[in-house]
Amino acid sequence: MSNITNTLRELNVADDAYVTLSYTEGAEVWHINESHVEESVAETGTASILARLLASGVAVSSTYSTDGDILDEMRSNGLLDDYERGEEYFEEYITEKLQETIYDGEYSLEYSTEQYDYKRGRCDISTSVRVKVADLFRIDENKSLFVSADSIVSGFDVSVQTPAGTLTLS
Repeated sequence: MSNITNTLRELNVADDAYVTLSYTEGAEVWHINESHVEESVAETGTASILARLLASGVAVSSTYSTDGDILDEMRSNGLLDDYERGEEYFEEYITEKLQETIYDGEYSLEYSTEQYDYKRGRCDISTSVRVKVADLFRIDENKSLFVSADSIVSGFDVSVQTPAGTLTLS
């Protein structure tokens, strides 16, 4: 078992509970040219870390809703129609689609820009999603997979609601 699932079991977190996974990375930008968001999403690893999670097979939902799976939403909106198996890695394909749709704000990839002056600043690309605890347990119980729950949540800040409050694991 992985460290994350061991910790969740020790905390007696219920299978039907959710963990929140958050990640933010930023880049120094010249916001005056108005392409700083596209440049920042390409320069940072936020889209790829979210894509790795989406491609893992675990149902990932927005922090605003536990009903919809983000990957299913992408399929329903036709974003994955052009993917041909074997053409390129699925994770890379999802990364490209997330980068292309950064302005849509639909797939839990968001941006914010802090302007230092009239041309310089910082653009942060962030994501915050939810995953069911039972899905993380299932990954570690399935010995035929070559992934672990730790590898899927690697890089994310992991938060879980406990009776004592919200606990963030690192």
